[in-house]
Amino acid sequence: MAKVTSKSSPAVVFKSKFVISSHKKFKSYIDYIDRDEAIRNNAFSRYSLYNDYMGNPQKTTGIFTSSSSLLSKKEKDALKDKFLQAQNNGSILWQEVYSFDNDWLINQGLYDPLTKDLDEEKIKEAIRKSIDYSLEKTNIKDSSIWSGAIHFNTDNIHIHVAICEPNPTSQRGKRTQKTLDNMKSKFINHLLDFDNEYKEINTLLRDNLAYSDKKSILMKDIEMKKILNDVIKNLPSDKRHWHYNYNTMSDARVHLDKLTDYYIKNYKSKEYKELIDKLNKHEKELERIYGKGQEGKHLNKFKEYKDNKIKELYTRMGNATLKEIKELCSTTNINSKKLSKSNTIYISKKDINNISKALGSELDNIKNQNIYDRLQREIEYGI
Repeated sequence: MAKVTSKSSPAVVFKSKFVISSHKKFKSYIDYIDRDEAIRNNAFSRYSLYNDYMGNPQKTTGIFTSSSSLLSKKEKDALKDKFLQAQNNGSILWQEVYSFDNDWLINQGLYDPLTKDLDEEKIKEAIRKSIDYSLEKTNIKDSSIWSGAIHFNTDNIHIHVAICEPNPTSQRGKRTQKTLDNMKSKFINHLLDFDNEYKEINTLLRDNLAYSDKKSILMKDIEMKKILNDVIKNLPSDKRHWHYNYNTMSDARVHLDKLTDYYIKNYKSKEYKELIDKLNKHEKELERIYGKGQEGKHLNKFKEYKDNKIKELYTRMGNATLKEIKELCSTTNINSKKLSKSNTIYISKKDINNISKALGSELDNIKNQNIYDRLQREIEYGI
């Protein structure tokens, strides 16, 4: 489980560059694939595209790939042949660097500064998740090969990865910013076991958030009935527009939000506080990992996750209410696509209970499905 620290600079930095086949760094990388770790360590600046970012490391591990955590001499020779084939055939060479703040690694229990032990296997698996995602998104998963190595420095342990295509299919080296952002998030999510963390939270909150039978209370709720009437009075005449985020729903949306606020305050305040506490904790984790970002669209981007989750909660609960109102319309013989503003709909105690139950279900869903199961594809942060 991730631990929160107070620093505001990024704990993990991800960078990506590429060169064409004629670039001298491509040849240099090939030259050193089959050399031992000490030689590759001292020659790092000759084959790395990141000389402006880092110098030669103090120590370099053996080469790992998608299928092997430590290549044998025979495997390194075969890998070198593949990279040479790629260069001869005009492949692009991509180089990625994942760099850590060592203090953050220590706080996460991934690095012991006394013994110099690093959880290399966990980091390698996280790299594989990130690279696999990139190769799939750029449609070169079946045609590409890659190799990586971990480099140790006093302040910043980093992982250097090189990718090429022995038989090139892509002439485009540049990836979209979205792909690069998601490469980093895939790496982070796997490294910190966020998936397991979310499952734990899910188990903790599922029973608390599940709708419990409160018919005796909800059927007597006069205030909820008043707010529902305000929603109905402000709905657009065309029932096809009865979706929370439609532009024509601006007036009704105000009252839908009031209904959600009222329901949460009076029936789900404890569960909602738990949700906010979890989101606040996760926001701090994201700020530590990604930093505050640069001026422009990435500044304070780490805050967007919480904001989007709250908006999604209100959207889902609003749509749940609208669905129940549509069913109300059908039971009051308002079957046309047009609804006159003058129509009044009788809201029974049963209707109040149905809407309350729908709201409870959506509050449960927003926590279970959206916070925990959809993280990987929704977090997009750049450095």
